[in-house]
Amino acid sequence: MNNQDRAADALEQLQAIERADLDAELTATYEQAVDSTRALTEQFEEAAESDEHEPETPEGWDEDEAEWEEKLETAREKADIPASKGTLTMKTIDGRDYYYLQWRDGETVTSQYVGPVTTATE
Repeated sequence: MNNQDRAADALEQLQAIERADLDAELTATYEQAVDSTRALTEQFEEAAESDEHEPETPEGWDEDEAEWEEKLETAREKADIPASKGTLTMKTIDGRDYYYLQWRDGETVTSQYVGPVTTATE
């Protein structure tokens, strides 16, 4: 079970508490706990969604992960798109493979160069 699942389970357990016999102080504490746990659950969900959009370091770049992150960030800056937007794709040009970020801008699919599939050291 991951942290996001634990937070969702905790929220479910809190919401199962019988509140009819709670005094005012316990009710206030209960409501605060539910609000905080709901916020935690939402933050885990948002983090998971943003992680889904972040491409993993490709195999050929494992040893140069910092350089890969820099290339990806540079491509996003040039494209002027947030990290939550864009999908990593591969294109073959003149027999060589390259990574590009692609995203939809209205009806148009737009691409921004990231780097070669294999590093210069390969």
